[in-house]
Amino acid sequence: MANRFEKHQNDALKLAFEESVHLTKEKKTELVRATGLDMEQVTSWFNRKRARKRARESKMELEQTMAELHQALQESQEKEARLQKELQESRGREAELEAENQQLKQRLTITEGDLQFDSVLKFLKGHP
Repeated sequence: MANRFEKHQNDALKLAFEESVHLTKEKKTELVRATGLDMEQVTSWFNRKRARKRARESKMELEQTMAELHQALQESQEKEARLQKELQESRGREAELEAENQQLKQRLTITEGDLQFDSVLKFLKGHP
């Protein structure tokens, strides 16, 4: 089991870490004298503290990225739903226009037939 540092040792190390995450030789020597720890303990404490800080920062960055990706996915899904709705409306409008086009073609055919019939009647009237 690892030995825990005493409160005053941890407090001194934390205070030094808040000042700078990297130690100068002078600061390391000062911490060794102030805490009663050896050089390797102080160095290892700072290395572990930096590693934990990087891990926390990486985790926060990943969480931020995940939140941004989740937001982008949600926006994409909403956009897809809007486009699907527009597509359905467009298809409905296309079907309406197609039906109207068929009706107009039928009326045109009837009108053309009437015109041809009128032409035949006129021709027949003009030639007894």
